[in-house]
Amino acid sequence: MRPDGIVCLECGKLRKTLGTHARLRHRTTLDDYREKWGFNRQTAFVAADTAARLRRLALKRNLGAHGSAELLAKARAARRRKDLARRPEARLKDGAAKKQLYASGWQPRRYRKVDDRTLRRLAREGLDTKRIARKAGLSIDQTRSRLQALGLLPPHRRRRLVDRQRILALRREGLWPLEIARRMRIRRQLVLKILWIFRGQGVRVPTPRRPRPIKKRRVTDDEFLRAFRRAGTPAQMAARLGVSRAYVIYKTWYLRQRSLIAPVSRPRTRGRRAKLRRARPRSSRRRLPVPRRTRKDRRRGRESRDARTSAD
Repeated sequence: MRPDGIVCLECGKLRKTLGTHARLRHRTTLDDYREKWGFNRQTAFVAADTAARLRRLALKRNLGAHGSAELLAKARAARRRKDLARRPEARLKDGAAKKQLYASGWQPRRYRKVDDRTLRRLAREGLDTKRIARKAGLSIDQTRSRLQALGLLPPHRRRRLVDRQRILALRREGLWPLEIARRMRIRRQLVLKILWIFRGQGVRVPTPRRPRPIKKRRVTDDEFLRAFRRAGTPAQMAARLGVSRAYVIYKTWYLRQRSLIAPVSRPRTRGRRAKLRRARPRSSRRRLPVPRRTRKDRRRGRESRDARTSAD
């Protein structure tokens, strides 16, 4: 630490404050920074001149004027120098232990609306966490924490860590962010954010050399024929050309109509009806079409029927 600023031990730059710099540039918190470099947890990473300026600003704005000056002076006189160094660290340890205790599902008895026996009974009924919370009168997060503490739910899974070096390696191979996201099963926005972090750290991120994977992209006939000769399913050809699968199917049909792709042989018909059709002997005579009755023929038929009825 220097009077005019604080030197960051990660990158060696001089800063007035270290909190925002560590969070945005190095993606870490001040607690992790203190633990990594061996600082005390009460160390304030603010330059001396900056702290003095903020102190003068607070006095100018008369902050804390409504507090009792007599009580503050009395409290300062009553404190002991030996307890002064131990109290902040003990308070931090007690706070961390209490947070861990509450995270395990523990609650004071006066705040417990439902006992563990009721939660076990509701869990045996096969209800989900939302319905158990509704019947027990608890929040969903509180119900989940207590069920996990009782061993009725699996523990909370931590967020899966992403290999940033693999993302950079795939980008150097010429892949687009969407292709990297599909290959690593993550979101495209996360890939863009990690590449932006690499650029901020001075790492050279190359431009993709492959075609952009968009649905409306079109390819020439020669490019498509070269990809078609390499064989593969429509999905594999779509990934190779950077187009959609539906476009590959349409392009194949279009080039087949222009005789640029060999036609597909007609598959043999299977089934009982096809076997009977093949076993039936073919007739050499040609079936004559049945003439269609006209309106005049129908009228003559009605007149002949009426004549026979009157004769009877």
